[in-house]
Amino acid sequence: MSPLFALDAEHPSARPSFGAELTSYQFGDVAVSSGVSSAAIYERTEQTIARSGIDSIGLIVYLDGGCALDVEGHAEEVRTGDVCILDMTRESTVRSPAHKDVSIVLPRTLVEPNLADPEALHGRILRRASPLNTMLVNHLRTLIAQAPALGLSEADAAARATAALVAAFAGASTDGRETLVRFAATHALQTARRIIEANIENPELGTDFICRQLGVSRAKLYRLFEPIGGISYFIQQRRLRRACQDITDTRFVQERIGAIAARYGFSSVSVFSRAFRQAYGTSPSSLREEHSQARKADVSHSGDRAFELMKRWLLGVEATA
Repeated sequence: MSPLFALDAEHPSARPSFGAELTSYQFGDVAVSSGVSSAAIYERTEQTIARSGIDSIGLIVYLDGGCALDVEGHAEEVRTGDVCILDMTRESTVRSPAHKDVSIVLPRTLVEPNLADPEALHGRILRRASPLNTMLVNHLRTLIAQAPALGLSEADAAARATAALVAAFAGASTDGRETLVRFAATHALQTARRIIEANIENPELGTDFICRQLGVSRAKLYRLFEPIGGISYFIQQRRLRRACQDITDTRFVQERIGAIAARYGFSSVSVFSRAFRQAYGTSPSSLREEHSQARKADVSHSGDRAFELMKRWLLGVEATA
């Protein structure tokens, strides 16, 4: 922690029992972290600022606990679920009881162009009750969960999305508003897709249902899905995909294809079959039969017979099996 804060237990007598655990991922000049800690004091002093040379913006969300925040003589209480933002080139003191948090450190060059008033960012708190807080906290949770699998380009895209969200509540510049519009559209599309997946068997799933869930107009929903073929097309393709999975799943081998079609909102078997053939180039019954035959063939590739077959393959003498 020393490049960021001078750290100590809340009292000298608590030093022997102090404990903390931190997991951090570094992507170029972006760092995301999650951790738990005993009660502690974090100080960003003139000496720390000069020694570290860090020119970054830090975001902290307290998943459990909170802190007493002192920013250049101005005191605020940060509670569980709140997000606080710190300019790492300016002084601050954070006094936290035992806590759990998620944080991200972003380069100033990524954040400031999106802001109308960058100087007002230091010490800003986004309260838990704000809808934008929910978006930002969910974004940070997802980011830390996916961090082990992210490449540099993916981490850069995630960091830019974070910067856009910061601008959304701190006051966006002209460029920031354009970035925010793009990010908001992407976020809305992702949310709509999750709604569709969660309600794929719901007979009410359709344009009006999704508009109510998202709180958007039909025109906006149409614009969101226009680049990927339209909302009705997308829902049909996702329902066909799920139906295809059920048709080839051994758990549903005895279920009639008509029942599967009805489960995913198709009015008749004929309507379902036409759409299915158009999407996959075969009929539902033919696909089921192909998978059934493949499963029967797999039986001969198990146990001792599989061992003998593999041995013949490896020796190059298996031509017909």
